[in-house]
Amino acid sequence: MTDFLQIIILSRDRVDLIQNSIDSAIAQNEPGLDYEIIISDNSDNDDVNELINKYYLKSNKIKYIRREPPLSGNAHYEVVISELNAKYAVIFHDDDILHPDYIKQITPLILNDSIAAVGCNALTFNNKIGDATKKTHNFKSIKKFDNKKDFLQQYLVGNGGIAPFPGYIYKTKFIQKIPFKSLISGKHLDVSLLASLLDYGAIAWIPEALMYYRVHLKGDSATEVIPHRLKYLRYAYSEGIDRESKSVFLSRYLWWFNWIRQQGSFTSNISKWKYRIVTKFLIFRFFNVISTSYFWFKILKKMSN
Repeated sequence: MTDFLQIIILSRDRVDLIQNSIDSAIAQNEPGLDYEIIISDNSDNDDVNELINKYYLKSNKIKYIRREPPLSGNAHYEVVISELNAKYAVIFHDDDILHPDYIKQITPLILNDSIAAVGCNALTFNNKIGDATKKTHNFKSIKKFDNKKDFLQQYLVGNGGIAPFPGYIYKTKFIQKIPFKSLISGKHLDVSLLASLLDYGAIAWIPEALMYYRVHLKGDSATEVIPHRLKYLRYAYSEGIDRESKSVFLSRYLWWFNWIRQQGSFTSNISKWKYRIVTKFLIFRFFNVISTSYFWFKILKKMSN
C-alpha cells in the first residue's frame, strides 16, 4: 500500500488488452516515486484472474481485487472511489495505455493546492499505437477551468476537444466527497463527476499527450445513444449553457447524423416516422452547418491529411 498515489485499472473481460495497460503503469519513468497499481477486475469470467496469477502475482507494486458478482459500470466506479486510501489517484481503463512519462509530467500540477484534478492530452488509436497521431484536444498550453459552464462547453462540438476521462489524476479527498446519486447516469456520468469536482477546486488540462486512448469502432462505446445525449444537454442547460448556441446546434446535428448512419440503408428505414423526421431535420439544417467555421475547418483538415 502507498499513501501517495494509486493507479486503479478498471477491468471488464478484456484479457487481450489489459496486459498492455498494466505494463504501461509499471514502466513509468519515475522509479523513485511511491505508487501502487490496483487491478479492479469486474469480469464475467476468470481470464483476467488467470493472467494476473501467471504474470503479476509476485510484483510488490500490484494489488488484485476480484468483484464477485460483477457490478454495473457506475457501481464499479463508486466502489473503487470509496476504497481509495492514497492522497492522489488515477482511475485508468484496461484498454488504454499510459505514456512512460505520465506520472513524471502530470503529478507536479496536482500538487497545487487550488487544483482538484488534472487531465492530459492523448493520442487516439484503434489497434496499433504506431498509428496514433490524432490528439484529443488542440490546446498548446495549460487550460484551467474554475466553473461548470466553461467546462461542460468543452464537451460540445467545435470547442477544441477534451482531456479523456481515463487520463485524469485526482485529489482523493475531493473525489470521495462526490455523491454518485447526484450524477447523470449513462454515457456522461464521467463528465458530471468531473464537473462536480469544480465545487472543490479547479480542473487543469495539460497539452502533453501522456496516454494512448483506444477508440472502439464497434460495440456500446461506438453507438450513438440519443437519450443519453439529451440528458447531458439538460444537465448542461442547468449549469448555464445557452440552448441556442452554435455548439449546441452542431452537437445535436452531429449526434443525429451519427444515429441516422447507424440505422442502416435509407430504403429499409424511410417508412419509419422517427427516421423521416430526423432525415428532414438533417437536410433542412445542413445549410446552417456549412455556414459555420467548424464545418470548413473539418473539411480543410480532411483535405490536408
